[in-house]
Amino acid sequence: MVRVRNIYLSVLFALFYVSSHAAEQPEVGVEPMPAQSDSGSSEQDAPTDVGPLEIVITVPKSPKRSFNAKSGLSQVSAQKLDGETVRKLAGSSGDPLRALQTLPGVATVDGSSAPAVRGSGPGENIYYVDGLRSAKLFHFGSISIFNADLVEGFDLYSAAFSPYYGDVTGAVIDVALRDPRTDRLHGKANINLIGSDFLVEGPRNEDQSFYFAARRSYIDLLVKQIEQDGVTLQIPNYWDYQGKYLWQINDANRLTFHLLGAGDSLKFNIAADAKSAQKQPILVGASTFSDDSATQALTLDTVLSGSAVNRMAFQHSTSRFKNSLGTAGFVNLKLNNVRLSDQVDLEVSRGHSVMMGAELINSVTQVNADFVNANCTQFNPNCDLSTAANQQLNDEFDTNVAALFAQTRKRITEPLTLVGGVRYSNENYTNTSFWEPRLALEWASDSGTLYTAGWGRHHQSPEGAQSAPKFGNPALGQIRAEHSVVGVKHTVNATWDWKVEAYYKKFSDLVVNDAVLNYINAASGKAYGVEVLVSKAATDRFSGWWVLNLAKSLRKNDVTGESFRFEFDQPVNTTLVGNVDLGDNWGFGMKWHYHSGSPYTPITGTNGNYPDGRPVPVYAGVNSGSLPAYHQLDFRLDRNHVFSNWKLNTYIEFNNVYQRRNVVGYSYTPDFTVREPVYAFVLPISFGVQAEF
Repeated sequence: MVRVRNIYLSVLFALFYVSSHAAEQPEVGVEPMPAQSDSGSSEQDAPTDVGPLEIVITVPKSPKRSFNAKSGLSQVSAQKLDGETVRKLAGSSGDPLRALQTLPGVATVDGSSAPAVRGSGPGENIYYVDGLRSAKLFHFGSISIFNADLVEGFDLYSAAFSPYYGDVTGAVIDVALRDPRTDRLHGKANINLIGSDFLVEGPRNEDQSFYFAARRSYIDLLVKQIEQDGVTLQIPNYWDYQGKYLWQINDANRLTFHLLGAGDSLKFNIAADAKSAQKQPILVGASTFSDDSATQALTLDTVLSGSAVNRMAFQHSTSRFKNSLGTAGFVNLKLNNVRLSDQVDLEVSRGHSVMMGAELINSVTQVNADFVNANCTQFNPNCDLSTAANQQLNDEFDTNVAALFAQTRKRITEPLTLVGGVRYSNENYTNTSFWEPRLALEWASDSGTLYTAGWGRHHQSPEGAQSAPKFGNPALGQIRAEHSVVGVKHTVNATWDWKVEAYYKKFSDLVVNDAVLNYINAASGKAYGVEVLVSKAATDRFSGWWVLNLAKSLRKNDVTGESFRFEFDQPVNTTLVGNVDLGDNWGFGMKWHYHSGSPYTPITGTNGNYPDGRPVPVYAGVNSGSLPAYHQLDFRLDRNHVFSNWKLNTYIEFNNVYQRRNVVGYSYTPDFTVREPVYAFVLPISFGVQAEF
């Protein structure tokens, strides 16, 4: 039952959410690229010896002041990791974004790299890539959609984030892809246990450079399908590509063309005698889930003066979803999104900067659906698909959004800095407008200690199906949140530092199911906790970090008065990461992770039967049970081979070294008399080989 409900929520609702309200969660954004070096590369990126080749390094013209709005943001609840560090994270298979699960405030989501942050779920985050809003960051929620070598780094803003960012109640994940290299033509080819990819990049002339990367999984080409317990699964596949073309027009203007695309496909068939079919007969038959997206964008960075820069961005994105589930029906969606944005970064005086911007978004969504409408929410565990009535929707939605934001960063005294701003947004689907202030204070003492405090109001649209006609309630209101956080960070020396933050989040107008209106805003919640981070920079042979999260997250149904743990509530969550340079191009890494048991809703028995004769399960209180504690140890060994004019990078990972059988849920027999644990699936060994020319 839990698996069926998760499929329904994560596939149908999430797809409607992306499409029906793409305007509130637009596909694009205005986050500028971080400043790059003139060559666009580091010494580690290039082979140390290129033999007979003559290297001519061409330095392109660059603006006197690079466009980097991040320099004006506050340091409240901000975590930053560079790509070189996280590419070698044990257990990541070289995927930098898997490091998200090791950061402060992040709760582990089984089988997914998409983070649940400080009392919010993965669907309550917003993603940026090189200043472009991206609705998709992971394949199947696990593998990031980027070539690992292109990820320069990423930032996580987990509370009270700047008005610069869009409208969500959870967190911001901001990914920066590096600029193309300009010294000569480069090529890389990579193969690992799951897929293979290639990257080509280099200069076209002294003012223009490019890269293009593409990847595809290949397991489905070797193993067509697997069958177990009456379920036949065709091995899923994924693909993605990234491209960037950079043109330094003159000393004051830089034009960049961005190209992004990704897709996933999954098919399975459930036989009538399968356990899942006996509990949910509507699942019998073939099911397919596929999605693909494509983005094209132009960004123009202009130096207006010695103290002001401007970025104008135009982005066009398309997304298509085609999904069917047994005899439950189908959902087909097509989204076309266009966004124009402009932002000015102004340095008023020493210690005083101002950032202002505007966005105009148009989103057209086509929906063709004939699917069961079970009205499932986190507040209602008894969600039976087989008895729900089908609902049809064949319509097109044209949504417009206008947003303005402004922020100032002002040094009040030598140690004290004030960061204040406001975000205004208006959209025509629900005809709502919001003025939301965001404030932060930073106090830097002479001892290398930084004290921070932040507060902000945020809002987010409900999941798409919940506010869609027929399936939901078009009059549903926005979800609200208020974030408060205080912290202290101390730099011990050039390599060691530590940070402690305490936060409190209050949620209101959460969505619950309703017998008459399908859904209403009638729930609330809160999350609070303390986080500790101790980190060692990679300046010598050893580097790493340790994170400890002590947290509590609750939800309350304001109609019934029932309170319960949030589904991603993990009171104790800790991770230890270490990397050692062994010398002679050898490297070793380890990661150990532990979190206390996640909540689940037990089934205590049955009460009567459905019309088709199936027993009706009786549930205990929502999330009143706790799974056993989860912990896992991973090792990684790297070896770099340098030849005359090329380089070979290899790694092997040993995951879950002491073979802990971590329980991530329970499965019940069709009569609900026997409960069996569901264990986390972990590949015991992973490897990768990369050739660089």
